[in-house]
Amino acid sequence: MIKAQGLSFRYTQYSGEERPLLFSNISIEVNKGEKVLVLGEGESGKTTLAHILSSLIPQYEDGELEGTVLPSGDMKDRMDKYSLVPQNSSAFFISGSVEDEIAFPLESLGIEREEMKARVEEALKTWGLERLRDVSPDELSGGEKRRVMIASALVTAPEFVIYDEAFDDLDEGWRKKLLFHIKSSSEGSLVFSSRYLSLFSGVFTTIYNLKDGRLIPWDGKRSEIPSPSPSSTVKKVELKVEGLEFTQQRRSSSLPPFRLSVPSFTIKGGETVALMGHNGSGKSTFSRILCGLDRPEKGSITIDGEIRQGNMLSRSVGYMFQNPDYQIFLPTVRDELSYSLSFLPLEKKEKERRLEELSEIFSLKLDSVASLMGYGEKKRLQAAIYASLDRDFYILDELDSALSYRESVYILDKLRAKGAGILLITHDSVFASSLTDRLYRAEGGVISED
Repeated sequence: MIKAQGLSFRYTQYSGEERPLLFSNISIEVNKGEKVLVLGEGESGKTTLAHILSSLIPQYEDGELEGTVLPSGDMKDRMDKYSLVPQNSSAFFISGSVEDEIAFPLESLGIEREEMKARVEEALKTWGLERLRDVSPDELSGGEKRRVMIASALVTAPEFVIYDEAFDDLDEGWRKKLLFHIKSSSEGSLVFSSRYLSLFSGVFTTIYNLKDGRLIPWDGKRSEIPSPSPSSTVKKVELKVEGLEFTQQRRSSSLPPFRLSVPSFTIKGGETVALMGHNGSGKSTFSRILCGLDRPEKGSITIDGEIRQGNMLSRSVGYMFQNPDYQIFLPTVRDELSYSLSFLPLEKKEKERRLEELSEIFSLKLDSVASLMGYGEKKRLQAAIYASLDRDFYILDELDSALSYRESVYILDKLRAKGAGILLITHDSVFASSLTDRLYRAEGGVISED
């Protein structure tokens, strides 16, 4: 079983002041075959609890732990019974190819070669990864990385699986596939999620809320999507894409180059436009082009009729990456925000005022160590950095990943407060239809208006 009794935990201090308990006197039990869901907003402790229950912090060197936890014992003895699908897939890859990544846990268990090959083939087929077997995980989309993690977790045929935000980054079809597996398997499943998805109905035997350090029974209330706040101003600016074509070469010779085509795309200041599509269909590739990171071979991108590319685009278009760890480099929140403000012609006193203002608006502590913050905090830091630069357009790539609807809409509101145009990339059709004015779809490398 998976079990915690009287569990309390706080992280070790880095700033000098004592950090409060992340959770206190938590007890939870998952028996074989049970399906348990734990809901909680950002920084509520879901990932920490998932890691402790997975024995990823066996000696709890990063904090103070009280209570008892199962599983226990030697890591190798646990690997064939317990698996984790982590929230941040990129941080857990250890192999140079998808196939090797899936094979690794079987190698660690000493599975015979022929059986290992059969299991890996079945996992590749089940999770739509056959054509990606020789590809480096670094080349995969967010949803493809997530499927590799799921395949790696399930290939050992474990008795218990912990899923930490495993539905995020997956398109609708793969979400349904994962849910069907959870529902129909004999495994004990413990799922952590920032919000209750409509497809969860009728699946879980027990549902909890992790809130204010306590684990309490869910009250049955589903999270509603707040209405976005109206902008006080609208920027009179328009971005247009016409006849865009781009070819992305793959490092793996087993895959053909990825080709992106965007016949026509427009977004205006004050608009919120959605972009949806299957995993690997070109959404993030298009985002990199729009903010000037990649240059198309054909076509044009204009802002108010003026052709823009490279740095000229990045001065108008801010891109919040799907994974915030790819955009946060400096030691503290203060360092990150100070660096972004250094590009503005501001006096020292005004910069300090702006620092305090941004930290208050986005609920950030200036002395927090950026690399140690929770996923939601890192996303708020991303948003604060771009809000400080006041771009005309923002691309929010999987904004709702690992965030509640309330947290997601709050960030969106703050970025569009001065009338910026928003391109919202999401796999949640309900979220998109509630917040956006128009919808584009990416399918097979072609982006077109729905």
